[in-house]
Amino acid sequence: MSDKEDLRLEIPSYAFIALARRGMEKISLDQCFLKDCDNEDPELLEPFKKEENEEDLKLIKKIYIKCKKCNRIFILKLEILKKVAKSTKDKDGEALSMGLVHALDENGENLGHIGYF
Repeated sequence: MSDKEDLRLEIPSYAFIALARRGMEKISLDQCFLKDCDNEDPELLEPFKKEENEEDLKLIKKIYIKCKKCNRIFILKLEILKKVAKSTKDKDGEALSMGLVHALDENGENLGHIGYF
């Protein structure tokens, strides 16, 4: 497997957007999140670089992706919050974690919160 295929495997397929009291909606992360680009073809997205930073209770991965439709770069910032909650049923089980995903432009400017994974 190539490095680019390895990077693609690190990106969750979907994120979930909270709809207030109406539940959650599933959104594909196989799309370009840059303004004025409507690319939803995963074949036109090329992940090429990853930065990773780990702290005690948080892991942050930034995956740089080139969109071959608009010829620009965006970043998916995957933030995994560790030990968010303990199960009330399994007292000895591991603490639950939660993932957040944001889109950034190539300069690191936050384009917005996409959802949870």
